[in-house]
Amino acid sequence: MSDQAAPVPAAPRSPTHAERTRTLVDGSPTATLATWAREPAGFPFASLVSLAADEGGAPLLLLSTLAEHTQNLLLRTEASLLVSEPLPADQPDVDPLAMGRATLIGRCRRIEADEVPQARARFLEVHPEAEGYIDFRDFGLWRLQPEAVRYVGGFGRMSWVDAAAYVAAEPDPLRTAADSILAHMNDDHGEALLDYARLVARVDGATAARMKRVDRYGFDLRVETAEGSKPVRIAFGAEATTPEAVRRELVAMVKEARAARPA
Repeated sequence: MSDQAAPVPAAPRSPTHAERTRTLVDGSPTATLATWAREPAGFPFASLVSLAADEGGAPLLLLSTLAEHTQNLLLRTEASLLVSEPLPADQPDVDPLAMGRATLIGRCRRIEADEVPQARARFLEVHPEAEGYIDFRDFGLWRLQPEAVRYVGGFGRMSWVDAAAYVAAEPDPLRTAADSILAHMNDDHGEALLDYARLVARVDGATAARMKRVDRYGFDLRVETAEGSKPVRIAFGAEATTPEAVRRELVAMVKEARAARPA
């Protein structure tokens, strides 16, 4: 008998923290901006702002010169921006600190005139309601260029994300479809979710399962057992970048799992 230890199975692939942060920023219409206060001087000043992101993930902000945060930025460009994952509407008792959030730290400066048309178009894609005032004389587009990024994905999942890795990462292509996929699976396919838990993830004693997240690489389940609930990650066989691709992966996975189920 060999003394060599059995290889540890590789963890199912998940988005990197850089990818999670890019997805979060790309999908957040608002954020909390922290600047250095003029009065009282030296203290952080936090305020709510509308947010869009450019192609490199840098936050775009439409700020009025009448706003306190803009006056602060005219004196000191150092700033940070907090974006957070919204609480799920169907889970009012969820702990907000279990949700994802990210803080982007950098210098926030007004966008140069030659870059305004592109930034304006991008901002209006996210905030069409701003069409009525974006060209007012006292408004201007600003960009925060990330120099450091802190990601927190809930309890025990956090890291500093390299700014270059953040810029190079792509937002998850399923971001806008994820909520409808989750609702469909949880409302209509509870039996299939339980089969994923029992037959694919091999969770002994699983009694129920709920899909919590889905991305191009796979999905996360919250599985109920007699000992309590546990998180489970299941990877797709191939990246799924559209809802139809997700459907194909889920159907193939449950068919294969059920076919291999002991008689």
